[in-house]
Amino acid sequence: MSDRLPASCQMIPYPPVQAAGTPYDCLSVAVPARLRGHPRGSAQRLRVVVKGVFRAKGLTTSLNNKAYYNLSTPAESTAAVVESLARDGAHILGMTKLSSMIAHEDPLDAVDFHTAFNPRGDGYQSPAGTSSGNMSGSGRRPALVNGIWQFRPTHDLVNPRGMVPTYALFDTPCLFSRKLQHLKAALKRWVPPNSAAHKASSNDLSYEIVYLADYLPVVNQQQTALINSFVQDAAAHLPATIRRMSIRETWKSTHPEGTPDNVDAYLHDLVARTFYDAFNHSNDSFRRDYAEKHSAAVTAAEHAQATARMMVYRDWLLRTFFHQNTPDDAQDQNKQVLVVLPISNVAPNYRDVISPSPEDQSALDELFLPPILGAPDVVVLVGEVQYDSRITGQREFMSVVVDLVAVPRRDWELVEAVERVMMLSGRPVGVKGEADVLRLGGCLSLLG
Repeated sequence: MSDRLPASCQMIPYPPVQAAGTPYDCLSVAVPARLRGHPRGSAQRLRVVVKGVFRAKGLTTSLNNKAYYNLSTPAESTAAVVESLARDGAHILGMTKLSSMIAHEDPLDAVDFHTAFNPRGDGYQSPAGTSSGNMSGSGRRPALVNGIWQFRPTHDLVNPRGMVPTYALFDTPCLFSRKLQHLKAALKRWVPPNSAAHKASSNDLSYEIVYLADYLPVVNQQQTALINSFVQDAAAHLPATIRRMSIRETWKSTHPEGTPDNVDAYLHDLVARTFYDAFNHSNDSFRRDYAEKHSAAVTAAEHAQATARMMVYRDWLLRTFFHQNTPDDAQDQNKQVLVVLPISNVAPNYRDVISPSPEDQSALDELFLPPILGAPDVVVLVGEVQYDSRITGQREFMSVVVDLVAVPRRDWELVEAVERVMMLSGRPVGVKGEADVLRLGGCLSLLG
């Protein structure tokens, strides 16, 4: 990739936007008028805001932490995923907030900077961590609670240069938007449709939908009904067969040799010894600069052993649910398996209520499934459910979504399948709103 931009796209370095707004005690971004005359499907109509984990030439990275900001200097270059959009004519509007240090942080935990507000419902629901202004959960949970589309690509298809690292096996950018077409326009720059990752038209594929009893149904019966309605539409219009399975039960009868028949026992402490340990060490240099003492709770040997267990689990998932023996195996190009996930039970989560951090997260949690696989997923808006707000005293609405996960490197087939289902079933592919802005987030596997 050349370091030189076309004359018409000289948008780097990015000057800070000197515009402040009064709502919610947050700065506002000056949004330029929509451009006309650009071809459909290009990024030239896109206006993009970037999560503060990506470097942007001339701007200082904060990670929403004052100490980190004070030690940082203006970036000398721009993150590859941001630069690729700018090369195609997208307008880079500015940087957004996130949870401090990309970690679990609910609104009441925020100290240095005020947490962004969720515009949905009564306006007082948590925006979810880290992509809330803000990772596994960083893209999907904010998409759920803020009621927007999200796409995260196959991990090894997108250049991570210029993204603040946390855990190399999980780190990947993701996209948020009100419209599916915006995700497609950006994806064309990241994973060109004629690439090896785009192997077959959705019309030429046979589909299978995996409905996992480990995660479905959820407690909220209205949410379950909306998810099931979408699954039935997908089965009818792709068309697809529905395979109901359970990770726990299937593991008992097919678990790899040398592993216990209880997958919960096998995955115990896996998250703490892999992702959390790597996440902890990703900030070592920052802590050294502040002369703070630090000692690791996980040894290098424990980390390596847990990573090996994760790879065994990943290969078993690919073999059992996606009919693929290893990530590098040749796959039936005419077969597409889609796993349905609910992300989480939809229920009110007020920003003025303390949400305790989980003390013992299992790698079996649904939010860890796509990052462990390194697989692409799309968050699809399928409806709303009502709740009685204690803030407004009125009946309000929360968004319901379906997260569809495909085998790694089937990104375009996944997006095209979603588009086909939405169009043939008459479902909307966009969310009404005043501004059409693409949001670039960093999608890591942390329950935000």
